[in-house]
Amino acid sequence: MTDILLFGATGFAGRLTAAHLAAHHGDLEVVLAGRDADRLTKLRDELNPAWDVAVGDSRSAADMRALARRARVVINCVGPYSLHGAELVHACAEAGTDYVDLCGEAPFIRRTIDAHHRTAQESGARIVHSCGFDSVPSDMGVFALLRHAGEEMERVTMVVEKLRGGLSGGTIDSMRAVSAEAHRDRVVARLLHNPYTLSPVPAEEPWLEGKDFEVTRLDDGRWAGPFFMSMFNTRVVRRSNSLRGQRFTYHERWATGSRVRAWALAGVTAALFLASQKPALRRLLPAAGEGPSEKQRAKGHFSFTHHGVGRSGRRYSCTVAADGDPGYDVTAMMLSEAAVTLLHHDGAGGVLTPATALGAPYLDALQAGGMRFSCR
Repeated sequence: MTDILLFGATGFAGRLTAAHLAAHHGDLEVVLAGRDADRLTKLRDELNPAWDVAVGDSRSAADMRALARRARVVINCVGPYSLHGAELVHACAEAGTDYVDLCGEAPFIRRTIDAHHRTAQESGARIVHSCGFDSVPSDMGVFALLRHAGEEMERVTMVVEKLRGGLSGGTIDSMRAVSAEAHRDRVVARLLHNPYTLSPVPAEEPWLEGKDFEVTRLDDGRWAGPFFMSMFNTRVVRRSNSLRGQRFTYHERWATGSRVRAWALAGVTAALFLASQKPALRRLLPAAGEGPSEKQRAKGHFSFTHHGVGRSGRRYSCTVAADGDPGYDVTAMMLSEAAVTLLHHDGAGGVLTPATALGAPYLDALQAGGMRFSCR
């Protein structure tokens, strides 16, 4: 059995992930998997000739079972996951194979929780969605804040201070798929708008003051607008909180300084979602498999600060930052290190989150990979 199997290796995110594994974990046994044997072989020869290749169709249950049985950990870079992820998650849950992906589709994750959480608990498989820019900085930032504070929180707000980076075609494709599914199915629409849609028992969660998409003022008086990833990130963090038995509230905002900028940000965010849905406007956005050049990606960076208020009334903060495009190079590092952490550290199975499945060893790996966590 090989160490790691990377499915979707020849896509944009897959190639970056494979390159990170080759550069930083070249001693591991890796299988590059996808649909095109020639492209996989070419990539393998470029990165590490000792690696193997495998071919499989994401919609074939037999193919996905065969891939899941080949490795201790599977990385899935093939999205939208609502269209291409179900069979591989099912296969890994049944085989007891650990699994990570870049999924930012809450309805799909809700379905995997309902269908596979108990199976994964029994098989020992750790199914860990959202191991990229959505939602590692959010989830692991809260983890670092809690570890620093040493007390339970009443509330935590993550504030985007700086962000520069491109949206991947895969992310746009996932946004489109989620919105289209919600438009067709009222049940999915309700799941999408439920702030606790990924929590084990949503009805038992604390009441939330404020909405995910709103213009508001922060505790320090600055104006803030909506963060376009908050409708997903917040659900992941709230699932982590619930799995840990904690009940603090969690929100995400984007600091703008002025009220005018906050409303402008709200307009841009709405336009982004609209553009992902309209064929005429979608041409202006990157297609799946496309992304910025290496030179453009090198200019990317982000800085998020988690502000927490403990049960004692004391205030804490933890800033998470990294250089490089957060949606590409930093995501490839986060995804790769999640898989390697699973490979080297045991834990209980289930459909989990980055923080609850990976914890302190992953925090160490992220810092070694260039992410900075500064808690006060």
